[in-house]
Amino acid sequence: MLRRILIGAAVVTVILLDIWQHVHIVTMGYEVEQARQKQKDLQQIHKQLLVEVETLSALDRIEKIATVRLGMTKPKEGQMILVQKREAPDSSPDGSRPLQIVKRTP
Repeated sequence: MLRRILIGAAVVTVILLDIWQHVHIVTMGYEVEQARQKQKDLQQIHKQLLVEVETLSALDRIEKIATVRLGMTKPKEGQMILVQKREAPDSSPDGSRPLQIVKRTP
């Protein structure tokens, strides 16, 4: 009698573990599908943001904003200062090279 109860308990335990495993696999499948959908959504948003960055950083657009909204003008002859890197091997402790300012004269 005790042997039958133990065998029955073992069979019920195996059946319950099998059901739990099946439910767990199905649940994980749903989670994987949700993650894939979220990845697709994020990739679409990323593409849209790249297009927006390209649009907003277009030089024609920036020039129009600078001239129309901000009232800026292009520099006249002699108003520009060219900044060049110094070719000397000496450098500062952080590894950067000092800049040399060269003023253009007309």
